Amino acid sequence: MASLSTNENTPINSSSPRNILRSQHIVQCDCDTQRLPFIKRYLSFNTKSQITSCWKVQEWLKYLNFPRDAENIYHNLLRSSLDLQEFSNSVRQIELDLKRTYPDEVYFNTKEGEDSLRRVLVAYCKYDPNLGYVQGMNYIVGALLWHCTEVDAFWIFVGLMEKHELRDTYLPTFPGLSKHCQIIQLLTLEQLPNLHRHFAQFDVQCRMYATEWCFSLFGSVVPANEMVSVFDNFFQKGWIFFYKFVIYILKRLEGQLLGANDLADIIMPLKICHKSQREWKNFLLLLDNGRRSLTWEIMMNEVSEIVIDEDYIRYLHLHFDLDKAQFVSKRSN
Repeated sequence: MASLSTNENTPINSSSPRNILRSQHIVQCDCDTQRLPFIKRYLSFNTKSQITSCWKVQEWLKYLNFPRDAENIYHNLLRSSLDLQEFSNSVRQIELDLKRTYPDEVYFNTKEGEDSLRRVLVAYCKYDPNLGYVQGMNYIVGALLWHCTEVDAFWIFVGLMEKHELRDTYLPTFPGLSKHCQIIQLLTLEQLPNLHRHFAQFDVQCRMYATEWCFSLFGSVVPANEMVSVFDNFFQKGWIFFYKFVIYILKRLEGQLLGANDLADIIMPLKICHKSQREWKNFLLLLDNGRRSLTWEIMMNEVSEIVIDEDYIRYLHLHFDLDKAQFVSKRSN
């Protein structure tokens, strides 16, 4: 049984305040600066000292409900210790993934950046010890920290997990992933029938290309400073935006994918991991057929224009059985 208690002398792998509250998290975005008059933007250009969440975060918070004592709960989690093997395993994996999270962003290679990411992820493992840490969470939390204080990042992540059903994706056997992949396959059949047939011919399963996108909400593809558009859309539309984004990518790459004649060549353009900025820049070039005119802002606008039956998607979500990992028909008595 898990034992959760406050302990000022806990070692670092249990998130002792002596160790992890030593460094101050600095918000990295320039969202607030961009709203200032030009001269003030110029004067603040070379300083990075923002310790409060930006205005974008205030918009995201409107979609979520925080507990009244949100800050105290977060800091109590940091001060607590958890005597559970699964927790120790999660902490070890978090340590491995810190360096893999947005590796080209200088901030996440500093002590302050690593400490803040570690604190939020470890706090969540204590908040939800039955789940713990799963790879992909690091990208989402890292992207939130780009704009948020630690407290806001933690509770927004909790909101994504609970209100927006992201937690279902990480559960053992990944029932949420199964749900999303089944919906993506239905949408592919409807909107890209030739590609759907091509995938079936070469046994291309949705999980082969969409798992990392789902686990990281595209954080493994989209750079940290551009994830703001993903969050903006996800908080407004939820998984409907996610499905549109997947279909958008498939539409952009349809010609190349149809021209591939074996499984490896089909999967290769879709398996983009954010190990360096060069990779996501190459991904943009690939989506734009090398024309160098596509930006993340343009992409998000085009994603929003994709039309899918949103009511039907919501219906499917309501009729998905997590235990069976399949859609069920619920008959009224």
